[in-house]
Amino acid sequence: MGQAKRKILSNKLFLERHKYCCLCGGSVYATTIEHAPPKVFFVNKEVPSATHRVPACERCNSGSSGSDQVAALSALIQSTIHQDIPETYMEKLVKGVQNNAPSAFAAIAEGSSTDVPIKVNGRVNMYARVEIDNSIYTDWLNPWAAKQAYALHYLHAEGKILPDTAKVMVRWFTNAQVIDEETPDDLLRSLRNYGELRQGKKTSELQYSYKWQLEGEVGCFVLMLHDASMLLLGIFQDSEKAKAFPHWNIFSTNARRGIHRVES
Repeated sequence: MGQAKRKILSNKLFLERHKYCCLCGGSVYATTIEHAPPKVFFVNKEVPSATHRVPACERCNSGSSGSDQVAALSALIQSTIHQDIPETYMEKLVKGVQNNAPSAFAAIAEGSSTDVPIKVNGRVNMYARVEIDNSIYTDWLNPWAAKQAYALHYLHAEGKILPDTAKVMVRWFTNAQVIDEETPDDLLRSLRNYGELRQGKKTSELQYSYKWQLEGEVGCFVLMLHDASMLLLGIFQDSEKAKAFPHWNIFSTNARRGIHRVES
C-alpha cells in the first residue's frame, strides 16, 4: 500500500473513532482532522512526530491558515532561537501572512523591537525584545489560542468534548514580558504535567512545549512557544467561575458560530 493510501486509511479510521467535532460543542459530525499546533508553526514544517490530531467539522477546520501563519510568525520573530531559522522559510512565512492576513502583516511590520542581552544555554547573545500591536491579538492570535485550548482539552481529557456552556480564557505573554519577568512562574511550577512532541531523541521542546493540569471542571495549559513567548489558557466548564477573571479574553463555542469571543 502506498503512502497516500495509508494516510487516507489512517484518517478514515481516526474519524470512525472520533465522530464529533471537538471545536464546536460536540453535536456536529467531524469530517476533517485538525492539527494542534499546525505544522506551519514549526521551522520548515519539520515536526519531531505527527502533531496532535483532533476531529473537526469542515467549518471549524477551514479558513484558519491565516491565523496559523500569524501565530507562527509572531512566535518566531520573538524567538531566542531565531538565528537557526532559514531565511527561505521566514520569507515564505512572511509572504503567507502578507497574502492571507494583510492587516496582521501591517501591524507586525509597524511593531518595535530593541536588542537586549539574554543568556540562553549558558551563553549571552543579543535578542530582539519585541512589542506587538494589540490588534494582532484581538483579530488573530486570541481566536487561534482558544482553538488550541479546545484541542488540548480533548487530547488530555480522554476524548471528552467541551460543551458549549464552557468558557475558555486566553492570555499571552510576549518575549518582552518574559524578559521583564512578568510571567506566571509560580503557576507554571505548580502544574504537574508536561507535554511536547517527541520521536526518539528529537523533541519539540525549543519550539513548542507546555505544562498542564485538569481538575474536574477546571483546566489550565501554559504553552512555551519558540523558547520565548508564552500562552496561558484557562478552561472553565462552569461559566460562573470564569467571571472571577474579568481582564482575560473569554471565548465560547457552539454548533452555529464555532469558536467566538464573548463578553466577560
